[in-house]
Amino acid sequence: MDLHHFDSFDAYADAILDTGARVFLLGSRDGGWRAGQRDVDGIDVQHGIAAVPNLCESVGWPSRLTLLLSQPSPSQTWLNGVPFDRGSLGIVAPGKGFVFRAAGPNEWISIAVPAGSALFSGSGLVAQTLRQWARVTNIVQTDYLQLAALREAALMSMAPACPPAIGRRVIEQRLSDLVASRVPHGRGKGRPGSPMPQLCETALAAVREQGRTVDVNDLCKRMRISERSLRDFCQACFGMGPGHYLCLRKLHDVYLDLAHSANRRTTVADCFQLHGYPYSTYAAARYRALFLETPSETRHRFDLHAQPG
Repeated sequence: MDLHHFDSFDAYADAILDTGARVFLLGSRDGGWRAGQRDVDGIDVQHGIAAVPNLCESVGWPSRLTLLLSQPSPSQTWLNGVPFDRGSLGIVAPGKGFVFRAAGPNEWISIAVPAGSALFSGSGLVAQTLRQWARVTNIVQTDYLQLAALREAALMSMAPACPPAIGRRVIEQRLSDLVASRVPHGRGKGRPGSPMPQLCETALAAVREQGRTVDVNDLCKRMRISERSLRDFCQACFGMGPGHYLCLRKLHDVYLDLAHSANRRTTVADCFQLHGYPYSTYAAARYRALFLETPSETRHRFDLHAQPG
């Protein structure tokens, strides 16, 4: 399947995962976004490629267990602060918030298996394992050869010439083989009971619910951790301190507002204030450093796109 090209991070975010994903730039570059999706007889398979460092926040499909495949080359990637290696399989539990971060160019595949699938039924090893995985977002360690086989099955299933029913059977067989090959003590890199998944979900819920008003103190109270622990958590999960992370979110909110708002009577300064980011020369400079254009240029560029040809 040919992947669709997207011109910007926000268009890419709208196309992936289908769960209200948000993508944030982590450097002064945009572009090189590609993604494709296919319904493989009820299993949703997506394939994405990003050419720049980025941070993706989303929520797992409510009625599906999502398997996330990402290689640590050419750039390191993380799920909820835990790094991928060549044998890592990301597990996104149904309805749970998660953070996927990439330090540079990266490629990923997601396989969303319906919770009502026959794979989850019965008392066999595969069913027990999948039901256990569906409880919490995490990274599990697998045989990297079996993981590679699952990846190839996902890519094959996306080929237009592959009948969906056959694609689904191959994916299910490769997934069953992967589960069967895992050693009994195989675990993710985090300790049993690691609070990272719960902390990530709580942090994302706080910023979604409180929006631009959330601050560092709010996060500490909501997550029930100290400011020092919050700094450690944000560095692991988001790759930056909590203040920097909240500012990054606000700058992206300003960008999206300037790019897509129909109310052109609002000034650039008002737009910054609306999203809780006091407007100043420094604020404008940070905006330009991230998006490679001034706020006024963003608005003017999208005004030109909106004009009839």
